[in-house]
Amino acid sequence: MARLKPREAVVHLRERLTGEPRRQMLIRVARETIAEVSAINDRATGQRVGHEVIVDGRRGAAIESVKPGGVVVALFAVRAAAIDFTWEALAQLSPVDQNPKTVDSIVYRDRHLLLVNGEEREPPVDVQPDDIVTFVNLLPYARKIEKGWSKKQAPDGVYEAATAIVKARFGNIVDVRFSYGTFLGATASRDTRYPYIQLSPKRRR
Repeated sequence: MARLKPREAVVHLRERLTGEPRRQMLIRVARETIAEVSAINDRATGQRVGHEVIVDGRRGAAIESVKPGGVVVALFAVRAAAIDFTWEALAQLSPVDQNPKTVDSIVYRDRHLLLVNGEEREPPVDVQPDDIVTFVNLLPYARKIEKGWSKKQAPDGVYEAATAIVKARFGNIVDVRFSYGTFLGATASRDTRYPYIQLSPKRRR
């Protein structure tokens, strides 16, 4: 499975060239590097991953405006792609049981929530670099489904299985964590901990 390139590609030449030759080389290398990373990210996600260019500290400036000793930074919206991918994975793994004699699990599939810093949001969402994104389902039987209650359609649960899939695709870019936690607005029961997935910025070491 393809792995994504880091969300920030920095092109900063330290050559012996000076003046206009140095600037022209920086422009060429910046364009080639951004195109290469874009192609890798697009293949890895199966969709177009947008990016924002920052030239010498100026957002949205043209690469051609870089100074001879300047810096070109391309910020790729990889986290947005990771959020969309997680949302899709949860939907695809969710059991759908329309037998009227059993729990109507199609409701479960439609009740996944997306929280940004603890506040519910509707996808698609724009996130800031330090935002924490959480996926959770607060239906009373969500924990049972995670424990293999749906033996035919989701024997390994949903959230933990989705976490493994998301980690395989985005693990080198985003921290992906599966756990159980309590959430405001959840129905009180004997055990109020619900399975969730949390996406947070990858911390550089």
